[in-house]
Amino acid sequence: MKVIYCRSFGLDCNAKMKGRTIEDAVNAAINHGVSMHGQVLKDLQTPEKREEIASKAVDEPDDLRPNV
Repeated sequence: MKVIYCRSFGLDCNAKMKGRTIEDAVNAAINHGVSMHGQVLKDLQTPEKREEIASKAVDEPDDLRPNV
């Protein structure tokens, strides 16, 4: 599971966006930026911006994953 923390962009926000892949996490982060921070979708969809967002993705720590 990949995780992107909103705080990693310098925002005062505790949101954590998750996805099975980096692409899923990037899409979740973009949706969060638009819906919660008033970002413009078109601006976040550029290849450069998507790459910047993807660079913030980390693996979710094992101790935070639910037991399934």
